[in-house]
Amino acid sequence: MRQPASILIVNPFGIGDVLFTTPLIRALRAAFPNSFLGYLCNRRTERILRHNTHLNRLFVYEKDELIERWRRSPWEGMGQLSSLIRHIRRNRFDLAIDLSLGERYSFFLALLGVARRIGFNYRNRGRFLNESFSIDGYHDEHVVDYYRRLLRFMGIHLKEVSLELGVSPEDEEWARQWLHARGLDEDTTPLVGIVPAGGVSWGVDASFRRWGFEEFAAVGDALVDRYGVRVLLFGEPADATVCRTVARLMTSSTIDASGQTTLGQFVSLLARLRLVICNDGGPLHLAVSQGVPTVSVFGPVDPRVYGPYPPSERHVVIYHDELPCRPCYHQFKLPPCPYERACLTTLKPYDVIEACGRLLAEHEHDRLVSR
Repeated sequence: MRQPASILIVNPFGIGDVLFTTPLIRALRAAFPNSFLGYLCNRRTERILRHNTHLNRLFVYEKDELIERWRRSPWEGMGQLSSLIRHIRRNRFDLAIDLSLGERYSFFLALLGVARRIGFNYRNRGRFLNESFSIDGYHDEHVVDYYRRLLRFMGIHLKEVSLELGVSPEDEEWARQWLHARGLDEDTTPLVGIVPAGGVSWGVDASFRRWGFEEFAAVGDALVDRYGVRVLLFGEPADATVCRTVARLMTSSTIDASGQTTLGQFVSLLARLRLVICNDGGPLHLAVSQGVPTVSVFGPVDPRVYGPYPPSERHVVIYHDELPCRPCYHQFKLPPCPYERACLTTLKPYDVIEACGRLLAEHEHDRLVSR
């Protein structure tokens, strides 16, 4: 493929989905070092990409924000949309990689004169793409590997597959001071993060992929008793009730940081932890991007597709592989569950505690060896 002057990547989805594109971003930059590389994302994930050194510019499209402005004033809403279109047109993109799996974005890109529009033809929704291959969803292999196939389709090989997320020096300093103010030193006290809610991307269905609050609390207490860790609870502002519930159920003291951090501050704190325990979702992949060992609990979702990437012994996934009904999340839909979420409710703390113990012991062994 000849080097395009300017490339636009389109991904309107959540934190995990955008992190999954960071190997693709890196591969595009390596293949086209002199190209202008832009990325169209939503307001929330813009903070994920803000410090990505491979990108030249971010374009933010937030549907809910646009709808709210349109309700206040159609003229204001039209002005915001026109401004976004004008800025995209000004960059004269000659190649777009549309990862939205829909037809809306590639339609507008065609109207804007983007000559080459490449992506997945999902359920025949790729009619405005002029280069595509068909998929029926993400199944059996990881989303990153689907992106690998798309790059190969373009004649580009994906070599480095780690997720990438940079943080600012200001956020790193904030995390250092935050821990210092609470008398916490990650070099002397093992700090373990528990994220019992798991992000907002599933909306009203979020509770259907959460492990039990009592189970998270039991894991936290066991790790304090056995390994002398200090437990920190994390979550969105909307998750504060969940974190308070877990803290109340624990007999050991914990620090509840839910709703107290920006995304960058949260990532900077994650990077200083010994271990993160969570459900599947954005916080899991944020921890993976910082090289922090994880133990995650998966219910209806297939970890082969949405699990930690790249797979590693440092990232343990706990799930029921013997249940014939799971994974039931298929083609981006979660069906009604006739089994009262048995994939999660029958998972007991023991397996999670044992996995955490192995990872904590391995870290301590590596630390002693490196002295």
